[in-house]
Parts: sequence; C-alpha cells; structure tokens
Amino acid sequence: MRLPRFSRPAVLAAALVLAAAACGGDADREVAQEGKGGYRWKATDEICNVLPYGELADPLGAREEAADRNKRAGQGAPGVACVQPLVETGPAKYGNVKVELDLAYTESVDFAKDVFARVRENTRTEMPDSGLTEVPGVGREAYRFGYNKADDRRQVRELRLRDSNLMIDITVTAEARSLPTPESLKAFDASVEDFAKASLKALRG
Repeated sequence: MRLPRFSRPAVLAAALVLAAAACGGDADREVAQEGKGGYRWKATDEICNVLPYGELADPLGAREEAADRNKRAGQGAPGVACVQPLVETGPAKYGNVKVELDLAYTESVDFAKDVFARVRENTRTEMPDSGLTEVPGVGREAYRFGYNKADDRRQVRELRLRDSNLMIDITVTAEARSLPTPESLKAFDASVEDFAKASLKALRG
C-alpha cells in the first residue's frame, strides 16, 4: 500500500519477498504471522518483472512487455509499485488489460493487521455499492471489489490482501470483448486470485 493507498488502491508491500525468493529458499515454507513478520524488504528493480503474470493469460491475456516499476517508501513502510500491460491472446476475453500492483512491507504484523482492517472498513463505508467480498484462501486475509457495474464492458476490479507483514493491492483494468456475464466475471476474479496466490509464493523468502 502506500499507507494507506489502501484508499485508492492502497497498499502493497510486496517487493521485498520476491527478491528473497530469487536468492533461493523454500517458496512453500510458512512465513511468520506474528512479531515483525516473515517478509523482509530488499530493494531491487527485478521485483515487478518476476511476478507470475502467466496466471492471468486466460481470460485476461499474455504479458506484453517488461513491467514499469517504481521503488518507493511511505509513512515508514517501504514498498514497490508495478504496472504491467497484457496483450490479447486467442482465448482472452478482455482487451486493453493493465495490471497494477502496490506492495507494502510494514514494520510488524500487528501494524499490517491494523492498517488492513481500517482500509477495509473505509472502503466499505466510502464504496457501499462496490460489491466488497471477502476472499478466503488468499494470504491470511483478502477482499475484492469493483469500480464498475457488473454489466459494464469496462471493468476495474481490485483485490487487496495481507499475509504476515506484507500487504498487496492488485488493480486490474480491462475491457470485455462482449458484455460480461456472472460466469465471465467469476473467471476474471479467479484468475486474479490465482495470480495473487502465485505472487505470494514467489515472494516468500
């Protein structure tokens, strides 16, 4: 997050872990869920470019080029922002896809929990019609919401998650080839969730 960019896509702290994974270690191991947490910040230009964008290939498209990235630090929590365009592929049901990630590493798990909870409640209050939905199985806690009506061709959907002291905000902007259906939006959200879970695995160090 930019603490809290959790107010418009807010948070995200993930750059650190990715670098650690690149240096070796067991990507499946558990990370500490108390104290300072298990994600340690490491500054690198390669964080954004090693995220598993392939998880979004269907229905959202394939990776187009290297991600834009911007190392940043805000309010005591170092972080990284990534912007990755995707190109339409044969099975892709969306075009003009842009994937934005905001990663934030907080000083402790308790602080991350507090920020995540406050941002969630702010979102619930400020965007009561966003369809905010809790998402189990992605990190320790996660929720998603949308900025558009479900039947709009242009969709801006956001998934926010926390694992240990790491917070990640994933915003996906896409234009549907045909009017979205409940089934197509479910597949859209599922692909973003798979991407989020694979990103956490890559970031564990």
